Amino acid sequence: MRREAIICLGLAAITVALYWPVHRHDFINFDDRDYVTENPTVRAGITWPGVRWAFGGSHASNWHPLTWLSHMLDCRLFGLKPGAHHLVNLGFHIANTLLLFLALNQMTRAVWRSALVAALFAWHPLHVESVAWVAERKDVLSAFFFMLTLWAYGRYGAVQSLKSKVQSREAGAVSQHAESRSPQHATRTTQHTTRFYLLALFFFALGLMCKPMLVTLPFVLLLLDYWPLRRFELKTLDFRLKTLVPLLREKAPFFALALAAGIVTLVAQQTAAQSLEQWPLGSRLATALTSYSAYLGKMAWPENLSVFYPHVPVPAWHVVLSALFLACLTILCLRQARSRPWLLVGWLWFGVMLLPVIGLVQVGWQSMADRYTYLPLIGVFIMLVWGAVDLRPCSRTGRLVLRLGAVLVLGACLAATRFQLKYWQDSLALFRRALEVMPDNWLAHNNLGTALADEGKVDEAAEHFRAVLQLNPACDDARNNLGRYLAERGKQDEAKAQIEAVLRRNPRHAGAHRNLGYVLFTEGNIADGVAQYALARQLRPDDAATPEDLAALLTKQAESPTTLPYLRQALDLLPTAEMRAQAASTWAGQGKLQYAVQGYRAALALEPQSPDILNNLAWLMATCPEANLRDGAEAVRLGQQACELTGFRRTLMVGTLA
Repeated sequence: MRREAIICLGLAAITVALYWPVHRHDFINFDDRDYVTENPTVRAGITWPGVRWAFGGSHASNWHPLTWLSHMLDCRLFGLKPGAHHLVNLGFHIANTLLLFLALNQMTRAVWRSALVAALFAWHPLHVESVAWVAERKDVLSAFFFMLTLWAYGRYGAVQSLKSKVQSREAGAVSQHAESRSPQHATRTTQHTTRFYLLALFFFALGLMCKPMLVTLPFVLLLLDYWPLRRFELKTLDFRLKTLVPLLREKAPFFALALAAGIVTLVAQQTAAQSLEQWPLGSRLATALTSYSAYLGKMAWPENLSVFYPHVPVPAWHVVLSALFLACLTILCLRQARSRPWLLVGWLWFGVMLLPVIGLVQVGWQSMADRYTYLPLIGVFIMLVWGAVDLRPCSRTGRLVLRLGAVLVLGACLAATRFQLKYWQDSLALFRRALEVMPDNWLAHNNLGTALADEGKVDEAAEHFRAVLQLNPACDDARNNLGRYLAERGKQDEAKAQIEAVLRRNPRHAGAHRNLGYVLFTEGNIADGVAQYALARQLRPDDAATPEDLAALLTKQAESPTTLPYLRQALDLLPTAEMRAQAASTWAGQGKLQYAVQGYRAALALEPQSPDILNNLAWLMATCPEANLRDGAEAVRLGQQACELTGFRRTLMVGTLA
């Protein structure tokens, strides 16, 4: 136990040191906005409406309510400080590493081999994407429950084997002593078996509510029954049927949960899934075969990693070679199944766990993704570690070479992971790196352009949007972004042409309606502009950018007497925290302080963790000339809360005003 504790401590300490730079990383503009920064429901923290929202439907083309609740809890505890969100991801990654080690060691009783597999899992550069990307909380969180399922099932399998041995021994015993002990042993063993079985089923259900990729876990449990739990063997057909049928019956509840999760996921991903007309079956099979080989290649030599890999034409010879390679490796593992069962278990672990995301069901535009290897590569690591130990020479020199090789491999993983980690510090670094790896990466051009526009470098951003349209003319987001850029440059006719082209292709594109509203607003057609913003909000109610954009436009005309009617109209159409805060700001500018205080309080009720709303209400209550509205103590409390949410620790000026 002391040795295992030291190993756990070492794994955790090195992983913390390796990934510690993430506490300085920012959110990125790829999914982080949908999951956290521009999702008002998540930003409000855990609330009963938020819980109903998380469980009540699909969002971001998935049904994963526990993932949403995890992000909500982060926002409740840390606000929008990205470093804290990243450190929570790191905490789950460390927990997953330790649980993997403990589960493998429990099932195999091979301490150092289990530790080496866990170290490869913790430090391999292909896993940087899952750890350093806030939106991939679903990866590390689902893996946490995956590991707990393995641990509980390992305990169940061990107790089940003990039960069989006890029953067999007691059945052959003839002594009175054995007969008197039998019921007690059977009862105790049965209780332990039921407890761990139900615990494994419970953890599996929780994992499915984090990420549906875990639907393949029942097959992994069957693999563990073969090795290392040794609950069945590959002998005669009759023997296999007698042993496999009870094991399959035992997994029926797991398969039922997986089937239910699969159906829910197919419904949730209808809008994101590509049709056979867009991606024919032949192309999908070719992508799947080459992706399996590509993942193994990146595992062995992890260079030129990217956040997004677009589809590119695959040469026929590449598909053929990949198919031959995979077939030969499968045949080798099958031939060694009895003498070296870890080869077959590890290979099928890798292959089966990748099936939901290998491209046969195409969701999104990526051909492959590093994050998809987070759990499947455990199977390959088991193959490599147990295979290396099996092939080691018996001499002292051979053992020394093996240990030195393990140290060199782990050292290379540490160096490569730290190298890859620096590209995840912000959107600019991430997508510039993606373009270095693949210059024709249209999504990298689009997101880099968005990041540059956020930095105020709109001319440079426009060049990237135009590059996207050359590579992928069907990219509505890039065309919409270009339309917004043209509108901000005063080229309203050109902007409207680009945005309307998007709406002709996709009338439900919320961003295009928002930008059309911006164009109409700048043309002076405020009423129609507000209506377009309302339509955008209706199409994407979780997108905080729509009310924030409209609020910013109304801010520019806060002193205009014509603003108030449109502001009230916008408030009726978009009763969000952003719009209520903007209405309060406008009322404050017009001297209607009572309405302003009421507006800020209404906004705060919708988004209690907003530092801006807290700060503005604090200043208003501290400086308000009307005695019945001024409350210095309340102003100090609100101001301190705003500072805590932003990490600002200096003495508040509102404290002196109070």
